[in-house]
Amino acid sequence: ILGVLTHLDKFADNKKLRRTKKQMKARFWTEVHDGAKLFYLSGLEKTGRYPKTEVHNLARFISVAKFRPLIWRNHHPYVLTDRFEEVTDPEKVRLDPKCDRDVYMYGYVRGTYLRAQQKMHLPGLGDVGMDAVTPLDDPCPLPGSSKDKKRTLKATERTIYAPMSDVSGIMFDRDATYIDIPDKHLIFSKPDTLFPGGVGA
Repeated sequence: ILGVLTHLDKFADNKKLRRTKKQMKARFWTEVHDGAKLFYLSGLEKTGRYPKTEVHNLARFISVAKFRPLIWRNHHPYVLTDRFEEVTDPEKVRLDPKCDRDVYMYGYVRGTYLRAQQKMHLPGLGDVGMDAVTPLDDPCPLPGSSKDKKRTLKATERTIYAPMSDVSGIMFDRDATYIDIPDKHLIFSKPDTLFPGGVGA
C-alpha cells in the first residue's frame, strides 16, 4: 500500500504545508504500517497536469515494487471494470422500472480464470449471474519480447486507455472501436464552398 498526496499547491504558507505533510504521514503510518511509502505531488502545472518528474518517479516506484501475493485473491477471479453499458430493452424498463437489467461490463480479469455462469459479486448490489464472458484485445498491450523493452517511451509511443475518465477518447467494444474527436478539432466546410449559388440553388 502506498499513498499519494495531491493538491499541495493549495497551501500558500510553507510552514502550514510542512506541518500538514507531517500530520498526514503520521496518520498514514498509523492506518497502514510504519515506513509505508507516501508520495507528494506538488501541484498542477499550467498544462493541467502534474510535473512530469514527480509522475515519472511515482510510476518507476510502482513498476519496481515487490507486492506480497495474497493467496485468497490469487485463487478467486475478480474484474477491474473500466466501463459498463446497460443494454436492457427500453420498453421492458418502461413497463416495469424494477425489472432485471442487462449490463455489459468491460475491464481486466485478475486472479484465476473467469467463466460464464459463475456468480459475480458487485459491492453494494449483491450476487448477480453472468450469461457470457468474451475476451477482447488489450488496448494497451505490453511489449512482446525482451528486445522491445525500453526504459522510456517516445511521445508518439505513449498510449493511455481510460474510457471513464474522459482522457483518451477511445473505447473498445466487442465488434467496434470508437474514437471521440472534440468539436474544437473539427473543421467544417463553409456553405458557400459547397453551394456556390446558394443553398437553394
